[in-house]
Amino acid sequence: MAASSTSEHDLNLLSLPITHLIAAQMRGEVTAVEIVECYLRRAEQIHTATNCFTCWVPEALDEAARADLYREETGKLLGCLHGIPCTIKDHYAMKGLPVTMGLKTMRDRMHESGGARHDAVAVMALRAEGAIPIAKTNMTQHGDTWGGGNPAYGDTLNSRNTLRTPGGSSSGEGAAVGASASVFGIGSDVGGSVRCPAAFCGVAGFKPTAQRFSFGWEDGRTILNKPGDYGVMATGGPLAKHVDDLVQVLNATWSRTSPMLNIDTRVPRIPFDEQMLAKAGPLTIGYHVDGGYTNPSPCPSTVRCIERAVEALRDAGHHLVPFDPNEVVPWKELHPILLAEYGHGIRPDAGDSNRARRKVREGSYSSKSTDTDVDAIHPDLAGMAKASRGPGGLLPIATSTAEHHAIIAQRDQQRDMLSRHWRNAGLDVLICPAWAFPAPPVEEVRNLAPAVWTTQAWNYFDVPAGVLPIGRVTVEDLHQSWNFEVDPPSIEPDFRDACLRSRENSEGMPIALQVVGQPWREENVLRAMLEIERVVTPVAREMPRDHHLLEPIVRRSPTMGERPVETSDNDILAR
Repeated sequence: MAASSTSEHDLNLLSLPITHLIAAQMRGEVTAVEIVECYLRRAEQIHTATNCFTCWVPEALDEAARADLYREETGKLLGCLHGIPCTIKDHYAMKGLPVTMGLKTMRDRMHESGGARHDAVAVMALRAEGAIPIAKTNMTQHGDTWGGGNPAYGDTLNSRNTLRTPGGSSSGEGAAVGASASVFGIGSDVGGSVRCPAAFCGVAGFKPTAQRFSFGWEDGRTILNKPGDYGVMATGGPLAKHVDDLVQVLNATWSRTSPMLNIDTRVPRIPFDEQMLAKAGPLTIGYHVDGGYTNPSPCPSTVRCIERAVEALRDAGHHLVPFDPNEVVPWKELHPILLAEYGHGIRPDAGDSNRARRKVREGSYSSKSTDTDVDAIHPDLAGMAKASRGPGGLLPIATSTAEHHAIIAQRDQQRDMLSRHWRNAGLDVLICPAWAFPAPPVEEVRNLAPAVWTTQAWNYFDVPAGVLPIGRVTVEDLHQSWNFEVDPPSIEPDFRDACLRSRENSEGMPIALQVVGQPWREENVLRAMLEIERVVTPVAREMPRDHHLLEPIVRRSPTMGERPVETSDNDILAR
């Protein structure tokens, strides 16, 4: 890292959580304009190094000025996010700005048409509470991979180490929030796309139960979760440096008057439950360190950090109960259905669309959308497609309505079975690895597609899940061997080798914990995350809390998915 070039005033603002920034405005110590200007300076710096943004929000400073004027004239705040800069993932609509899904064809079409005509409901909900979007963030191609790149804008890099991926598909959010280029960001998650970048970039992230967080536009359209989609559904969710910031954002978007609960008819009218969040007393926490659906077995750093968290929680008076979901719903039973669902092979009589999907896996077709045939295939997408074929090399595809219904019925039975065992064990939440290993090098993502099952399984069960940092990789960790003997004998050599390479030279990279709850009990998961942050932070001295101090080396991938190389600011400006 280079010596810091950021002023002390900016460093102070960049380090403050939402409640502190709000309080400072109320005391007249800082204005919304000053906060937004500070974050815009930081955002430009981090974007130059990581390529995390797709476009800026031109009216951000005007919105900040209006927020200041409102406070001066009324003595009140616009809402609980008054003057707070935030960032929005590319595929959420913002009026006048492009929605590209990482595709050149959509990018060019959007520029020609003048961008989206309406705000997404999530953006409306944030603005209604005074939040100020400053930029849209980069994402993976079609949101179909957990890496950080696409043909439209190139690869996004990890702000902690620009040789490594920030994770995805909400890659730009991970890189931006992870380096205090944004107070919080809004991403989406259908297999770990919020939790993976949060884990890799050392921040907290949250995935609600599907449909509790809106994807709808003001006019009712939506990019994801189209009508008739009853498979594994994507859900929006926030990333932030502190768990309490996640609470503030979700409290705002799920307020009784929020556009999210009053415009999007597909979002259930469930206001934020502050009483559940404020409950006192010990939690009953299920846990597993190894086992579960972690793929591969967790590396020594992950094992050490989770075991330390378990002990800290036990010492704080909570009840820790071993609980392995793999013993309830075995992976071998879940795995074929999960492949069918994520391979989008459960739609009956798909005809040409199934043939198109086979072309994607074979590398002769660029995208699930016929509008994007001219887009190149990112190597990460090819790697995910290869992994989706399964151990036998063939993707399960329903060829009739009856087979479709049978797959959905078996999935729902597995969800019910896990929920029943969960209740019988009296669990409030389950804690487990967020990822088996730290953020891998950019060029290894294509070889590591099966690792996403660690987060993906909880989308399959459609339960709320959050991640938060609990430590970092240490030199001592790297001196310990990583035992792959407990993994299935079918683990592929390329996958094993890529896992090992991801661990090499990873000292200082974040390690995260995953916290899982029961459907529609988001506030209970947040309560547990707050408690974990409270009790683990004092004992985990290597916790990542230096987001605002990061000075990432400026790099770019020479071609999509390749190892990034050092470059200069001038080289980037010339492109």
